Amino acid sequence: MSRDKKKSPFIIHPFLFALFPTLFLFSYNIGKIPPGAVFAPMAVIIFFSSFAFFLLYFLFMDREKAGLLVSLSLLFFFSYGHISKMIELAVSHFVIGRFSIGINGILFPLWGTLFFIAIYLSVKTRRNLSKTTRFLNVVGSLLIITSLVNIGSFAANAKGIPEGAGRKEGEVNVFEGREGIYPNIYFIILDGYARADVLKDMYDHDNAEFIDYLTKKGFYVTGRSAANYCQTALTLASSFNLGYLDELAEDVGIDSYDHRPLRYAINNSLLFSFLKDHGYDIAAFFTGQIDTVIWKADMYITPGWIPDEFQSELINTTPIPAVLYMLKAKNQFDVHRNKLLYILDHLADTCRLTPPVFVFAHIEAPHPPFVFGREGEKIKLHARFDYSDGNWLIRDGGFTKEEYVRAYRDQLIFINTKVKRTIDEILSRSKRPPIIILQADHGPRSMLSWEDPAKTNFKESMSILNAYYLPDEGHLYLYDEITPVNTFRIILNHYFGASYKLLEDRNFFSTAKRPYRFIDVTEEIK
Repeated sequence: MSRDKKKSPFIIHPFLFALFPTLFLFSYNIGKIPPGAVFAPMAVIIFFSSFAFFLLYFLFMDREKAGLLVSLSLLFFFSYGHISKMIELAVSHFVIGRFSIGINGILFPLWGTLFFIAIYLSVKTRRNLSKTTRFLNVVGSLLIITSLVNIGSFAANAKGIPEGAGRKEGEVNVFEGREGIYPNIYFIILDGYARADVLKDMYDHDNAEFIDYLTKKGFYVTGRSAANYCQTALTLASSFNLGYLDELAEDVGIDSYDHRPLRYAINNSLLFSFLKDHGYDIAAFFTGQIDTVIWKADMYITPGWIPDEFQSELINTTPIPAVLYMLKAKNQFDVHRNKLLYILDHLADTCRLTPPVFVFAHIEAPHPPFVFGREGEKIKLHARFDYSDGNWLIRDGGFTKEEYVRAYRDQLIFINTKVKRTIDEILSRSKRPPIIILQADHGPRSMLSWEDPAKTNFKESMSILNAYYLPDEGHLYLYDEITPVNTFRIILNHYFGASYKLLEDRNFFSTAKRPYRFIDVTEEIK
């Protein structure tokens, strides 16, 4: 073996650069994303990177060159979305003469040209690449270490899942109730659906036709409901556990941004335990939203593989969305659109399941991303797909407030049409009258700042649609100001013989980075 061969460094940088995109994104979102979400995308990237490395090695018979080409490809591929987003924050499009060109119209060919130049020079070089390999090994190692330090710091400071998350021992009791005639329960969350007065005053939309439809069908539609919390995971953890989250916040720490206790509280909730004790199966539709995954469901209903929000964000770091957008090919917007339609079209199919069944459907509309026009036509207002809302969406390079209001209103109008058909089917196909809760988790967010409560319109962001179909005189226990925290207290009392006292209806706002630091905004909403 030659002297150069003996000194040839071990090539690890392609695999470090393959690990880094997923690890970095996880470390950046560590409070919100569970560790299990990273393994599948990480394995896919490692597999293709390894395949590319060995293919290039056999092509050039040069390990260092093969490693360099793989690392360059990974660098260009997974940095495109970050560069694009940085530019979008400053400018949404370029104007050349009389023509307006989107970010990708300029960046994609420029980035592609730089990539091919870098690849060409790397292929043609005859230089010894040992120093380059050592340098890239060091850079790759530092990148991985930086992410691991951030992850380790979070793990060291996180308090984990407190005992107060989810039901407590002894809280669930089996009541005699009316055993044998328990109704199916449909809990349908329409994400970000505003209350009628907010729609009229702030979105220039009269929702009377939809409200009248619900009323004629036998729904009790509240007129003054507001969410107890301003974020989906908080709302569901509260609703499913029939109580406020003060104790959980105290246990976790009000400065924590760890969502694990919320996911645990949802899946190990008092409600699920109660229903299980009464013979219910839990059926849930998969949405891709990590915080609303019901992993303890007896039945998971899905149209097939759907990227979760972590995978979607990882895809956004690549040129894939830009390529699909320019080719007008099936993309993340289409997947999201089809997912919403699948849930709405198949909700009534659960009537065939052996009762009693609790069916949970989180429908991410009229919340952004906006993918429907008012007639159900496809729309795609921006090339980048994400679930952002509030000032993360309405910003320079993003939506204007007027664009948000118009797109939200149009999507809501179409969702109304689909929901009516779904309700009709559930009622017609049910063997006995079901319980149906049609409820928003929070309101729309054209006037919300995720960092500054002073810049947030609480009435808009927390006033919600809240409608109940409660057969056998269940509606007699409802009232106009009811909030989600009392929803299942009333239902369990009336239909199962439980004896939960109703709680005072309060409303709390919290920022994205401090979800457990609750600000009481009850008076501001009234």
